[in-house]
Amino acid sequence: MKAKVFCFLVAILFALTSVAYAQVREYPKKSIQIVAGHAAGSSVDIFYRLLAEETSKMWKVPVNVFNKPTASGSVAASEVANAEKDGYTLLAALVGTLATVSVGNPKSPVHILRDFDPLEIHTYGANVIWTRADSQFKSLDDVVEYARKKPGDLICGVSEMGSTSHLLTLQLKRLANVDITIVHNDGPPQVLTGVLGGHFNLGWGNHAMITPLVTAGRIRALASDMKCPLGVPTFAEKGYPVSLPLLMGLMGPKGLPPAAVRAWDDAVNAIMKDPKFQASINKAGFLVTMTTGTEKLNGMMKEEVARYSRFTPEELGWKQK
Repeated sequence: MKAKVFCFLVAILFALTSVAYAQVREYPKKSIQIVAGHAAGSSVDIFYRLLAEETSKMWKVPVNVFNKPTASGSVAASEVANAEKDGYTLLAALVGTLATVSVGNPKSPVHILRDFDPLEIHTYGANVIWTRADSQFKSLDDVVEYARKKPGDLICGVSEMGSTSHLLTLQLKRLANVDITIVHNDGPPQVLTGVLGGHFNLGWGNHAMITPLVTAGRIRALASDMKCPLGVPTFAEKGYPVSLPLLMGLMGPKGLPPAAVRAWDDAVNAIMKDPKFQASINKAGFLVTMTTGTEKLNGMMKEEVARYSRFTPEELGWKQK
C-alpha cells in the first residue's frame, strides 16, 4: 500500500514538474536593446521609451532604448539588420523613412521588405497643412482656388527634399492640379518661423506639434490626412486624397524566432489596453492605432513601399547616377 502511495506521489510530482518546465518562458530571458533611428525627444524616442518601460515591468528584464539618429536612421537600421536574429536587438523607426530609402536608393545596404521582420506598426499622428492665423486663407478650398488663379504665387515651406511635408505638397499639387512653389528648410522649426514671419503662405506639421499654436491663436489648421482633434476636414473629404500616414514600427532582423514575435504581439496588445499607458500616450499627443500580426504587418510594409514608389528617386531626395 505504501509503495502504491509513493508511486502515486512521484507521478504527481513528475507531472507538476513537467507542467512547470513547459511554462518556462522562451522569450525574453535577458535584456533587450531597442535602437531608435531618431534623436532623443523625437516622437519615436518618446513612444518607445514609454513602451520599453511597460514591457520591462511586464517581463522583469531590462528593455533599453538607444538613440542612433545618424544618416537619417540608416546607421541604426543597418546595425539591427545585421544583428543576431534572436529578438534581443530591435529597431524603432519611422516606417516611411525606411520605405523612402528602400525605394529611392537601390544601393542602400538595407531594404525594409528584405531585411526586417515587423513586430508592431502604429499611426502616431495626422499630417496637417496650416497657415498663419491672420491669413486670407480660411480653408483648403481657398488655397486651391487661389493657386489656380495665380499659378506659382503661393509659397509652401517644407522640410528637406524627400521629407513627408515635401512629398505631401507634391501630392496636393498633382491631385488638385495646381502650381504651388516649394521652399525647402532644415526642418519644421524653420518652416514655422518662415510662415509666422510672412515668408511662406503655407506649412505642414503633425497635429501634436501644431495644436498648441492653434490653441494660442497663432496659426490656422486647414486640412489633415486623417481625422484628428483639430477638427479640420480631411483632404479626402475635400476631394484630394492626399496621404502619407505617419507610421512608427518596431522590427527586428529578418528571421526572428516565433517565440519573440508571439511575446511582443501579446505584450503590446495587453499594454494598449492599459488605461495608464493610454493616458501617457494621449498626454504626449499620440493618435495610436496599433497593428500586430505578421501577415497584416508585412502587408502594411508592402503598402508603404508602393506608396513611396509613386515618387521618383529625385523627389525622394536621392539622385541616380
